[in-house]
Amino acid sequence: MTIKIISGAPNQETRNAELFKEALLKSEPRLDHVDITADIICGLPIPGRQIDLLLLYHDARSKERQLRTPNGAPIHSFVLVVEVKNHSPDLIQFEGPTVHVRYDLLWHDATDQCDQQMYALKRYQSSNYKGPHRREATFVQRAIWLARADASAFDGTPAQSSVPVHFADLSWEKLVSSFQLNRKEVRTLVDQSGDPKYHDMVSLRASLLHKVRPTLLDRRRLNALTKTRFDAEKTQYIQNLGKGLLRLKGRAGTGKTFSLLQIAIHLAQKGQRTEVITYNHGLIADISRALRLLQEQDPTIDPLPVLKTRYKFIQDAFKQTFGHRAERYAIEKIPVIEDRENFRVKALLDPEVFFKERSDICPIALRKVQLPDYVLIDEGQDWKEDQRDFMFSLMGPERIIVADGIDQFVGQDRCDWYPGNIPKNWDQKLQQSVRTRAATCQTVSEIASELGIEWDVKTSKDIPGGRFTVLVEPNARRAVQRGLEILEADQRAAGEVKAIDQLICLPSNAVGGPNYANLFDAATDEAERDSWRGFDEDDRRIYPVRDGQLRAVRYESCRGMEGWTTVCLGMDLFYDQRVAEPLVDEVSLQAALKQTMKDKYSDAMFAERLEQAEREYAFHWLMIPLTRSIDHLVVHLHDENSKLGQILNAVSVRCLDQIEWVRPEAPSN
Repeated sequence: MTIKIISGAPNQETRNAELFKEALLKSEPRLDHVDITADIICGLPIPGRQIDLLLLYHDARSKERQLRTPNGAPIHSFVLVVEVKNHSPDLIQFEGPTVHVRYDLLWHDATDQCDQQMYALKRYQSSNYKGPHRREATFVQRAIWLARADASAFDGTPAQSSVPVHFADLSWEKLVSSFQLNRKEVRTLVDQSGDPKYHDMVSLRASLLHKVRPTLLDRRRLNALTKTRFDAEKTQYIQNLGKGLLRLKGRAGTGKTFSLLQIAIHLAQKGQRTEVITYNHGLIADISRALRLLQEQDPTIDPLPVLKTRYKFIQDAFKQTFGHRAERYAIEKIPVIEDRENFRVKALLDPEVFFKERSDICPIALRKVQLPDYVLIDEGQDWKEDQRDFMFSLMGPERIIVADGIDQFVGQDRCDWYPGNIPKNWDQKLQQSVRTRAATCQTVSEIASELGIEWDVKTSKDIPGGRFTVLVEPNARRAVQRGLEILEADQRAAGEVKAIDQLICLPSNAVGGPNYANLFDAATDEAERDSWRGFDEDDRRIYPVRDGQLRAVRYESCRGMEGWTTVCLGMDLFYDQRVAEPLVDEVSLQAALKQTMKDKYSDAMFAERLEQAEREYAFHWLMIPLTRSIDHLVVHLHDENSKLGQILNAVSVRCLDQIEWVRPEAPSN
């Protein structure tokens, strides 16, 4: 079988694949053999990254008859990521172990780009299936192909590069000469033996080419995201984009993140490049799924918004400005992530000074950062002032759009995005609940009232219905099972709702008590249920691709996410932990109180204000998971007499029939 090219619509990647195939067959005609299967997949969109070219290769013949590397190692199978660059030699630079290519006036790290594609592919494989359906991730070879550059134009190749570099004279022999071996052969796939643990050619191809199918909720989101007619207020600030900073502020569940995405897609439809900076990888995975479905629905929306965490955005800017040596220094010499981020921000605020002071780790000259047309910042309330000032200096306030969660801050200080006399577009307050059905939303408002929180979220009459259930179950293992049973029952009752449309929130191990993540894994494995484990480092970087995947996240990572039914397990334990360990900056709080009260300040006054701040911290954290459901919210209590149990009981007494209580069944005699 000859080499097969798998591609969508013809594009540059397809042309690259054709040239790649031609180079391999011309240099090694024996590749055209009935027992050799070779697929070149073009522009493969996997969660978090698009791979230029991916070559899957398998030779089913005996080891004696297989093709070999120049050193004589038999080539049974391999998976190869190829980063293709069609730049002329004057637009290519070798800096230490890395290859840089220039687009317009900016240099890009092609070596890192290839590495990131490889890591994304391995993460995708690792998280693709759990339980009895899981297969081990394959080993991935890497290569950079400078398709229009002759090796003679350069003084050698990158020193100690982790990624082999090939030039215009690419051949099969040169390609495989740099392959890493597995027990003296090139082998990463199994033959079609039915071994469920490892990938063969067929299973790997099927896994990579799996098509994501939108659920009913997906389709509703996509229709709303691509809506082209806005209300009068939104029309006004959309027309004023680029004239000043736009801030969208609102409480949990009022659609701040959704509004950011709407604006980003509107800008993409106008050909504008945007980057959306959000809080965590779990939310990025959730949004990435919606964007992939959007791209399949309407390929003309281009370029799609790029999603990054704040940490990654700052890291990219630092690396582009100061080069790979400075970035390596930051990683190797500054182990604490927060300190590393502060180090980068300080350097970026005054790059000329840093360049002079740290010339030992900087390149010959400062490089410009590749900037999008607009940056849209989610959860802006949690940024620090120096991080905000860096964004102002990099982008200018006019090209920044911020979503500010009024009471959703998880840090010690709230960031003011309107300091001084910066140009302002609009300060839009969002007050309408756009997620939660009316009855559930009303119950959440009653809980806020019981807590003494100012809660001005308006219930939407356009989305009637909703349920609020309190599940009391002291046995954590049984509570997880009951939660899964409720989700299954709601899914059956709703008809078109799929498992992927549901959400489970779990407390972290820091709260003490049962390990709910382990119990969730055990329960889903026992039931042979598919899942997306947003509490896992690898899983949360990859969006769920199958509609049977039940999503589970930690409470700390649930902001911006939603579920048709949302089950909050061990919520009283989570609330108790937030009450016991409030994150409040006492020094700043005391200084602000002294400045406000002046001669009237007293230590007793500060103690009272500190107690109030600590209580508010826990209250506001509680409201985040309480606003994640669309139709049905299920709150699990380990102990009905806990602090949260008492609050819910008080609301239940005051508001009859709004909360359904499900208590443990009494043992039969």
